[in-house]
Amino acid sequence: DNGIISIDWMDDPKTRMLPDNAPIICILHTVTGSGDGTWDFLRDIPKYGWRACVFVRRGHGGHPLMNATFSVMGDVEDTKLQVEAVRKRYPNAFFGMAGLSAGSGLLITYLGKESHNSPIGVAASLCPAYDISQAFKGLAKRYPMVDSVITKSMKKTWIHGNADVLREHCSVSFEACCNAETIMEFWESASKYSGHEDFDEFCKHNNPMNFFQGIRCPTLVLNSLDDPVCVRENIRFDLAEQTENVALAVTTTGSHIAYVDGIVGESQWMTKICMEFMSHAYHDHLHQTV
Repeated sequence: DNGIISIDWMDDPKTRMLPDNAPIICILHTVTGSGDGTWDFLRDIPKYGWRACVFVRRGHGGHPLMNATFSVMGDVEDTKLQVEAVRKRYPNAFFGMAGLSAGSGLLITYLGKESHNSPIGVAASLCPAYDISQAFKGLAKRYPMVDSVITKSMKKTWIHGNADVLREHCSVSFEACCNAETIMEFWESASKYSGHEDFDEFCKHNNPMNFFQGIRCPTLVLNSLDDPVCVRENIRFDLAEQTENVALAVTTTGSHIAYVDGIVGESQWMTKICMEFMSHAYHDHLHQTV
């Protein structure tokens, strides 16, 4: 449909030394993120011997919308195309996938829908919101500044610079997105741009809680109790009990996709636990294939 999606690859001295069959982690970025915006998470990955890439979604990374199609949570069909592109480039590699914030929801939906058809061997859902139909309804009251900052960022990502194509497709939805004052107002207004009639229909096809039981690979889920975006009340502590290959880790502190580590925050503990989990899964895979 002429829409633009892309893949940003980590390019540093350690990565350039990796063999073609080195394991690969595919990153699904935040709600308004990009490859550049994922650097804090990416920077330590090469030292684990993994190659890293970021799946950049429609409207992100400075790319304009070529048509009136975008999704706040990302699109599974686009993700499948990106996965196949990586497989074609590195056919002998082992694949992991990590989702950050909104990307964690896309991760679970993708893994659940694709199930046995997915080539992903291990995954990490980092700071998820779980049930997206309910997760952000009270955020504007609990943390109004957080909600306001994210709402403005959403408008900047999709509305600014794409006004003509969006307005032409649906002027009502466009004006509603422009006038939205909260995350939920924007999300509900933008549902038509993802190909759905309304927010309820969007959630039917994109709520990760509708698909998590289809996951077939080892999956780490990480949340912090002091997260101001994906709040503690949203955490589904029963997920690990319902799904045998899902491990839930809940920390007291860490905020939202922060988990800074070191004296001056020079690294992310979130990267460490993610890569250690993935590396164990990769080594198990190697032992099984010997």
